[in-house]
Amino acid sequence: MRNLERHTVETGRVIQRRYLLQRLIKRGNACAVYQGFDQVLQRAVAVKVAPAEHIAAYRAAIRATSQFTHPHIVGIYDIVVEPETLYIVQEFVEGDDFATLLQSQLSPYSVAEMGMQICQALLYASTPARKVCHGDLTPASLLRDRRGQVRVSNFALPSDLYYFTAWSTVGGNGFALSDRELPPGQLSDGRRDDDTRAVGLLLYQLLAGRNADAVSVEPPADGRLRFLRNVPPELCDVVARAVVRQHPQHLATPDQLYAELKAVAAKIEPVAPVVPAAYPSDEAARIQQFSPSQPDPSARTTAAEATPLYAATNARMMAVESVSAPTVADVSMKLAAAGQMAYPGSPQTEAPPRSNLLVLLLLCLFLFGIFFGVGYFVAHTLIP
Repeated sequence: MRNLERHTVETGRVIQRRYLLQRLIKRGNACAVYQGFDQVLQRAVAVKVAPAEHIAAYRAAIRATSQFTHPHIVGIYDIVVEPETLYIVQEFVEGDDFATLLQSQLSPYSVAEMGMQICQALLYASTPARKVCHGDLTPASLLRDRRGQVRVSNFALPSDLYYFTAWSTVGGNGFALSDRELPPGQLSDGRRDDDTRAVGLLLYQLLAGRNADAVSVEPPADGRLRFLRNVPPELCDVVARAVVRQHPQHLATPDQLYAELKAVAAKIEPVAPVVPAAYPSDEAARIQQFSPSQPDPSARTTAAEATPLYAATNARMMAVESVSAPTVADVSMKLAAAGQMAYPGSPQTEAPPRSNLLVLLLLCLFLFGIFFGVGYFVAHTLIP
């Protein structure tokens, strides 16, 4: 399907009085892909335009996959057949193509996650109820949407012989594809192996050493796999076992590759930074939880956890506590004063109110005046 005339249609055209072709997204080896708009359901769609020589292949692929419903597979909505052209209306996926992913310098963990998602799509298609292989799993078949989910398209189409022949020099064991006499999409053990190896080739290209502005990766001339320095050895080993057919531990099925990638992803998953817990808004609760006599038990850290990440986190927590200490003391004084005003008769009162002292003093002066006057009168009456 390579070196064929590229088929394009004028933008602005409305197909079957429903699908408006808005802009050209890309031209492939066998078809052109447009962003379109479904004027009936009012939604964006992708429209593939296949010329007459490829109509039979695309119609067979659509018959095999039209009922596919999976989060990692691009859905098919409709087909429109004209005498010289076939229009395939698909789900529109807004995201990054493979060339953009190459320039994104993905982390090894992200690449392993992508491999797992591709394997999930292959496992869904190969179930006993469907029995469909992909057969053409090339960079043109992948997109990653804005949520980070891989979306696979082009199931059951004729294989891109140019692509797989070029990569057969890398662990291909002397041949590019298996069971070429079978119709496209028909499942067999050899084709299951081909799809698994195709996933390994895609992952290798994302992990291979290349220029920062590269939009594609060419097969190495000597057939040796060369990974970026930051790729963990475990991931390099899994990818090599999928790509190299003669490897003693070759991964020949998508479920085997999925299990290996899942185990590696669990080992290399980045540790999420520990964020210090926010203090409660209630001041009394803050005193209870962070009193100086009872340190916060959640702040304990073992020696094994004392990595630079944990050390930096503990330093931030200590800084927060040192700033908050005076505030806790002030809150204690405020709460004590509030308690005195709310319950003046409680045993915690250390001094009588000032109004009581003034009344007592006046009463003493009044009694003193009375006794002084009585004494003075008696003294002058009894003593001439």
